[in-house]
Amino acid sequence: MTTWRRFERQEAGRLDYWEIRREGIRCFLRWGSDRTPGKASTMTLDDEEQARRHAARKVNDRLRKGFAEVDPPHDPAEAEAGTPVLDVLARAVGPYAPEVRYVPVDGFDDVYRCEHSPDHPMGFYEYYVLRDQGRSAVRFAVRAAGHREETVAAFLEFLSPRRDLAFDGRSHHKVPLPGPVGSFDTALFCSPALGRACAATPGAAARVATAVPVFDCEIGDDDPEVLVDARIHGHASLPYADWGRSPYPAVDLRFDIQPSYYRPAKKFMVYRSADVRKLMDVLPGASPQSWLEVRNFRGETTRLQPDTTVSFAEVSSFLAG
Repeated sequence: MTTWRRFERQEAGRLDYWEIRREGIRCFLRWGSDRTPGKASTMTLDDEEQARRHAARKVNDRLRKGFAEVDPPHDPAEAEAGTPVLDVLARAVGPYAPEVRYVPVDGFDDVYRCEHSPDHPMGFYEYYVLRDQGRSAVRFAVRAAGHREETVAAFLEFLSPRRDLAFDGRSHHKVPLPGPVGSFDTALFCSPALGRACAATPGAAARVATAVPVFDCEIGDDDPEVLVDARIHGHASLPYADWGRSPYPAVDLRFDIQPSYYRPAKKFMVYRSADVRKLMDVLPGASPQSWLEVRNFRGETTRLQPDTTVSFAEVSSFLAG
Protein backbone atom coordinates (compact mmCIF):
# COMPACT_ATOMS: atom_id res chain seq x y z
CA MET A 1 0.00 0.00 0.00
CA THR A 2 1.95 2.98 -1.23
CA THR A 3 -0.94 5.41 -1.81
CA TRP A 4 -3.62 6.63 0.52
CA ARG A 5 -6.85 4.66 0.85
CA ARG A 6 -9.91 6.64 1.95
CA PHE A 7 -13.04 5.44 3.75
CA GLU A 8 -16.16 7.49 4.47
CA ARG A 9 -19.36 7.14 6.53
CA GLN A 10 -22.47 9.31 6.65
CA GLU A 11 -23.89 9.46 10.15
CA ALA A 12 -26.38 11.88 11.71
CA GLY A 13 -25.87 14.33 8.86
CA ARG A 14 -22.13 14.31 9.30
CA LEU A 15 -19.46 12.95 6.96
CA ASP A 16 -16.72 11.05 8.75
CA TYR A 17 -13.59 10.08 6.87
CA TRP A 18 -10.62 7.84 7.61
CA GLU A 19 -7.48 7.40 5.49
CA ILE A 20 -4.58 4.99 5.68
CA ARG A 21 -1.27 4.49 3.86
CA ARG A 22 1.42 1.90 4.52
CA GLU A 23 5.06 2.50 3.61
CA GLY A 24 7.47 -0.21 4.66
CA ILE A 25 7.16 -0.70 8.42
CA ARG A 26 4.99 2.42 8.93
CA CYS A 27 1.24 2.93 8.81
CA PHE A 28 0.07 6.52 8.38
CA LEU A 29 -3.46 7.47 9.45
CA ARG A 30 -5.59 10.57 8.92
CA TRP A 31 -9.15 10.98 10.14
CA GLY A 32 -11.83 13.56 10.89
CA SER A 33 -15.16 14.84 9.61
CA ASP A 34 -16.65 17.72 7.69
CA ARG A 35 -17.36 19.38 11.05
CA THR A 36 -14.12 18.87 12.97
CA PRO A 37 -10.39 19.44 12.30
CA GLY A 38 -8.55 16.41 11.01
CA LYS A 39 -6.02 14.44 13.02
CA ALA A 40 -3.12 12.20 12.04
CA SER A 41 -0.85 9.56 13.54
CA THR A 42 1.94 7.19 12.52
CA MET A 43 2.48 3.65 13.79
CA THR A 44 5.91 2.04 13.37
CA LEU A 45 5.94 -1.77 13.46
CA ASP A 46 8.77 -4.26 13.89
CA ASP A 47 8.79 -5.42 10.24
CA GLU A 48 6.83 -5.14 7.00
CA GLU A 49 4.72 -8.25 7.63
CA GLN A 50 3.54 -6.83 10.96
CA ALA A 51 2.80 -3.52 9.23
CA ARG A 52 0.72 -5.29 6.55
CA ARG A 53 -1.29 -7.14 9.18
CA HIS A 54 -1.75 -3.97 11.22
CA ALA A 55 -3.06 -2.07 8.17
CA ALA A 56 -5.44 -4.92 7.28
CA ARG A 57 -6.85 -4.99 10.82
CA LYS A 58 -7.39 -1.25 10.78
CA VAL A 59 -9.20 -1.40 7.42
CA ASN A 60 -11.42 -4.30 8.54
CA ASP A 61 -12.25 -2.42 11.73
CA ARG A 62 -13.48 0.60 9.72
CA LEU A 63 -15.53 -1.59 7.42
CA ARG A 64 -17.24 -3.21 10.42
CA LYS A 65 -18.10 0.27 11.68
CA GLY A 66 -19.95 1.13 8.48
CA PHE A 67 -17.25 2.94 6.52
CA ALA A 68 -17.06 2.38 2.76
CA GLU A 69 -13.98 2.81 0.59
CA VAL A 70 -14.11 5.67 -1.90
CA ASP A 71 -11.69 7.09 -4.48
CA PRO A 72 -8.34 7.96 -2.86
CA PRO A 73 -7.63 11.61 -2.04
CA HIS A 74 -5.35 13.75 -4.14
CA ASP A 75 -1.72 13.08 -3.26
CA PRO A 76 0.41 16.25 -3.61
CA ALA A 77 3.51 14.09 -4.11
CA GLU A 78 2.14 12.90 -7.48
CA ALA A 79 1.62 16.44 -8.77
CA GLU A 80 5.12 17.48 -7.62
CA ALA A 81 6.96 14.34 -8.79
CA GLY A 82 8.76 16.06 -11.68
CA THR A 83 9.45 19.34 -9.88
CA PRO A 84 12.95 19.86 -8.42
CA VAL A 85 12.84 19.31 -4.69
CA LEU A 86 14.38 22.70 -3.89
CA ASP A 87 11.60 24.41 -5.84
CA VAL A 88 9.00 22.46 -3.86
CA LEU A 89 10.65 23.36 -0.57
CA ALA A 90 11.09 27.03 -1.53
CA ARG A 91 7.39 27.33 -2.37
CA ALA A 92 6.42 25.66 0.90
CA VAL A 93 8.37 28.09 3.10
CA GLY A 94 8.23 31.15 0.84
CA PRO A 95 5.21 32.92 2.39
CA TYR A 96 6.53 32.35 5.92
CA ALA A 97 10.27 32.78 5.47
CA PRO A 98 11.02 34.89 2.38
CA GLU A 99 14.66 35.19 3.47
CA VAL A 100 15.26 31.45 2.95
CA ARG A 101 17.53 30.93 -0.07
CA TYR A 102 19.29 27.84 -1.38
CA VAL A 103 22.76 28.80 -2.65
CA PRO A 104 25.43 26.60 -4.29
CA VAL A 105 28.30 25.36 -2.15
CA ASP A 106 31.65 26.18 -3.72
CA GLY A 107 33.71 23.20 -4.80
CA PHE A 108 30.84 20.68 -4.94
CA ASP A 109 28.55 19.84 -7.85
CA ASP A 110 24.81 20.03 -7.21
CA VAL A 111 25.21 20.83 -3.52
CA TYR A 112 23.19 23.68 -2.00
CA ARG A 113 23.06 25.31 1.41
CA CYS A 114 20.44 27.29 3.26
CA GLU A 115 21.07 29.32 6.43
CA HIS A 116 18.43 29.52 9.14
CA SER A 117 19.21 32.31 11.63
CA PRO A 118 22.89 31.30 11.94
CA ASP A 119 23.54 34.00 14.58
CA HIS A 120 20.73 32.70 16.82
CA PRO A 121 21.53 30.10 19.53
CA MET A 122 19.11 27.69 17.83
CA GLY A 123 20.11 28.59 14.26
CA PHE A 124 21.33 25.94 11.83
CA TYR A 125 22.61 25.27 8.33
CA GLU A 126 20.79 22.96 5.95
CA TYR A 127 22.58 21.12 3.12
CA TYR A 128 21.08 19.36 0.08
CA VAL A 129 23.13 17.07 -2.15
CA LEU A 130 21.03 16.81 -5.32
CA ARG A 131 20.66 13.80 -7.62
CA ASP A 132 18.48 12.79 -10.58
CA GLN A 133 18.61 16.31 -12.07
CA GLY A 134 17.43 17.82 -8.80
CA ARG A 135 14.33 15.65 -8.49
CA SER A 136 15.68 14.02 -5.32
CA ALA A 137 18.32 14.84 -2.75
CA VAL A 138 20.20 13.82 0.38
CA ARG A 139 19.88 16.28 3.25
CA PHE A 140 21.71 16.98 6.48
CA ALA A 141 21.58 19.83 8.96
CA VAL A 142 24.20 21.29 11.29
CA ARG A 143 23.51 23.42 14.33
CA ALA A 144 25.20 26.80 14.01
CA ALA A 145 27.10 26.33 17.28
CA GLY A 146 28.89 23.27 15.88
CA HIS A 147 29.16 24.37 12.26
CA ARG A 148 32.70 24.36 10.85
CA GLU A 149 33.29 24.85 7.13
CA GLU A 150 36.21 22.40 7.02
CA THR A 151 34.24 19.69 8.85
CA VAL A 152 31.25 20.05 6.54
CA ALA A 153 33.57 19.98 3.51
CA ALA A 154 35.12 16.72 4.74
CA PHE A 155 31.68 15.15 5.04
CA LEU A 156 30.62 16.43 1.61
CA GLU A 157 33.77 14.91 0.08
CA PHE A 158 32.61 11.55 1.42
CA LEU A 159 28.89 11.99 0.72
CA SER A 160 28.91 13.44 -2.79
CA PRO A 161 30.08 10.27 -4.63
CA ARG A 162 27.71 8.18 -2.50
CA ARG A 163 24.57 10.27 -2.92
CA ASP A 164 22.66 7.33 -4.46
CA LEU A 165 23.21 5.01 -1.50
CA ALA A 166 20.15 6.11 0.47
CA PHE A 167 17.93 5.33 -2.54
CA ASP A 168 18.96 1.72 -3.14
CA GLY A 169 15.85 0.25 -1.50
CA ARG A 170 17.32 -0.42 1.93
CA SER A 171 16.15 1.53 4.96
CA HIS A 172 19.65 2.51 6.08
CA HIS A 173 23.39 2.00 5.75
CA LYS A 174 26.02 2.38 8.46
CA VAL A 175 29.31 3.15 6.70
CA PRO A 176 32.76 3.71 8.27
CA LEU A 177 34.31 7.04 7.28
CA PRO A 178 37.73 6.74 5.59
CA GLY A 179 38.97 9.57 7.77
CA PRO A 180 37.54 11.52 10.73
CA VAL A 181 34.88 14.15 10.15
CA GLY A 182 35.43 16.32 13.18
CA SER A 183 35.17 13.72 15.96
CA PHE A 184 32.92 11.38 13.97
CA ASP A 185 34.06 8.05 12.54
CA THR A 186 30.92 6.73 10.82
CA ALA A 187 28.17 7.87 8.44
CA LEU A 188 24.51 6.91 8.64
CA PHE A 189 22.44 6.96 5.43
CA CYS A 190 18.65 6.83 5.87
CA SER A 191 15.96 6.36 3.24
CA PRO A 192 13.35 9.13 2.93
CA ALA A 193 10.83 7.08 4.94
CA LEU A 194 13.27 6.49 7.80
CA GLY A 195 15.00 9.88 7.81
CA ARG A 196 11.79 11.96 7.53
CA ALA A 197 13.90 14.88 6.36
CA CYS A 198 10.98 16.71 4.73
CA ALA A 199 7.99 15.06 6.38
CA ALA A 200 6.23 18.42 6.66
CA THR A 201 6.37 18.95 2.88
CA PRO A 202 4.41 16.08 1.25
CA GLY A 203 5.49 17.06 -2.26
CA ALA A 204 9.14 16.36 -1.41
CA ALA A 205 8.95 13.94 1.53
CA ALA A 206 9.45 10.76 -0.50
CA ARG A 207 12.36 12.23 -2.48
CA VAL A 208 14.67 13.56 0.23
CA ALA A 209 16.89 11.11 2.12
CA THR A 210 19.16 11.80 5.09
CA ALA A 211 22.87 11.26 5.70
CA VAL A 212 24.69 12.31 8.87
CA PRO A 213 28.04 11.67 10.53
CA VAL A 214 27.73 9.68 13.77
CA PHE A 215 29.88 7.79 16.23
CA ASP A 216 30.24 4.06 15.61
CA CYS A 217 28.73 3.22 19.01
CA GLU A 218 25.51 5.16 18.34
CA ILE A 219 23.96 2.80 15.77
CA GLY A 220 23.95 -0.98 16.13
CA ASP A 221 25.91 -2.92 13.54
CA ASP A 222 22.91 -5.19 12.88
CA ASP A 223 20.09 -2.81 13.81
CA PRO A 224 16.80 -3.41 11.97
CA GLU A 225 14.94 -0.34 10.73
CA VAL A 226 12.64 -0.19 13.75
CA LEU A 227 15.61 0.20 16.14
CA VAL A 228 17.30 2.87 14.01
CA ASP A 229 13.96 4.69 13.89
CA ALA A 230 13.77 4.59 17.69
CA ARG A 231 17.36 5.85 18.02
CA ILE A 232 16.93 8.86 15.74
CA HIS A 233 13.28 9.74 16.42
CA GLY A 234 12.37 8.22 19.80
CA HIS A 235 12.32 9.59 23.34
CA ALA A 236 16.12 9.24 23.55
CA SER A 237 16.68 10.52 20.02
CA LEU A 238 20.17 11.12 18.75
CA PRO A 239 20.94 14.88 18.41
CA TYR A 240 22.48 14.31 14.98
CA ALA A 241 22.39 17.99 13.96
CA ASP A 242 24.80 18.78 16.82
CA TRP A 243 28.26 18.23 15.35
CA GLY A 244 30.06 19.32 18.52
CA ARG A 245 28.58 16.68 20.82
CA SER A 246 29.99 13.73 22.72
CA PRO A 247 28.96 10.17 21.77
CA TYR A 248 25.45 8.95 22.66
CA PRO A 249 26.02 5.17 22.75
CA ALA A 250 23.20 2.86 21.69
CA VAL A 251 21.47 1.46 24.80
CA ASP A 252 19.29 -1.65 24.47
CA LEU A 253 17.82 -3.18 27.63
CA ARG A 254 15.62 -6.04 28.72
CA PHE A 255 14.94 -6.79 32.38
CA ASP A 256 12.70 -8.13 35.11
CA ILE A 257 13.41 -6.39 38.39
CA GLN A 258 11.05 -7.12 41.28
CA PRO A 259 9.93 -5.36 43.32
CA SER A 260 10.25 -2.05 41.49
CA TYR A 261 8.02 0.38 39.66
CA TYR A 262 9.59 -0.67 36.33
CA ARG A 263 7.36 -2.87 34.19
CA PRO A 264 9.32 -5.94 33.01
CA ALA A 265 10.66 -5.75 29.44
CA LYS A 266 11.23 -9.27 28.07
CA LYS A 267 12.63 -8.17 24.70
CA PHE A 268 15.36 -5.66 23.97
CA MET A 269 14.13 -2.09 23.57
CA VAL A 270 15.85 1.27 23.15
CA TYR A 271 16.52 3.17 26.37
CA ARG A 272 18.73 6.00 27.60
CA SER A 273 21.95 5.82 29.60
CA ALA A 274 20.06 7.44 32.48
CA ASP A 275 17.67 4.47 32.52
CA VAL A 276 20.61 2.09 32.96
CA ARG A 277 21.75 4.02 36.02
CA LYS A 278 18.24 4.02 37.56
CA LEU A 279 17.79 0.29 36.99
CA MET A 280 21.24 -0.47 38.41
CA ASP A 281 20.37 1.59 41.49
CA VAL A 282 17.32 -0.56 42.34
CA LEU A 283 18.82 -3.91 41.29
CA PRO A 284 20.86 -4.60 44.49
CA GLY A 285 17.70 -4.47 46.64
CA ALA A 286 15.57 -6.58 44.28
CA SER A 287 14.62 -10.26 44.61
CA PRO A 288 17.32 -12.86 43.80
CA GLN A 289 15.49 -13.80 40.59
CA SER A 290 15.72 -10.25 39.22
CA TRP A 291 17.99 -9.51 36.26
CA LEU A 292 19.01 -6.82 33.79
CA GLU A 293 20.60 -7.39 30.38
CA VAL A 294 22.41 -4.63 28.51
CA ARG A 295 23.26 -4.86 24.81
CA ASN A 296 25.72 -2.61 23.01
CA PHE A 297 26.03 -1.56 19.37
CA ARG A 298 28.08 -4.64 18.47
CA GLY A 299 25.29 -6.95 19.68
CA GLU A 300 27.29 -7.99 22.76
CA THR A 301 25.29 -8.44 25.96
CA THR A 302 26.11 -8.34 29.65
CA ARG A 303 23.80 -9.67 32.35
CA LEU A 304 23.48 -8.03 35.76
CA GLN A 305 21.86 -9.55 38.85
CA PRO A 306 21.34 -8.30 42.41
CA ASP A 307 24.71 -9.67 43.54
CA THR A 308 26.64 -8.34 40.49
CA THR A 309 29.53 -6.04 41.41
CA VAL A 310 29.82 -3.94 38.29
CA SER A 311 29.87 -0.15 38.32
CA PHE A 312 27.88 2.16 36.07
CA ALA A 313 31.18 3.44 34.64
CA GLU A 314 32.07 -0.12 33.58
CA VAL A 315 28.68 -0.55 31.88
CA SER A 316 29.09 2.81 30.16
CA SER A 317 32.48 1.70 28.84
CA PHE A 318 30.90 -1.53 27.58
CA LEU A 319 28.22 0.46 25.73
CA ALA A 320 30.80 2.74 24.14
CA GLY A 321 32.84 -0.21 22.96
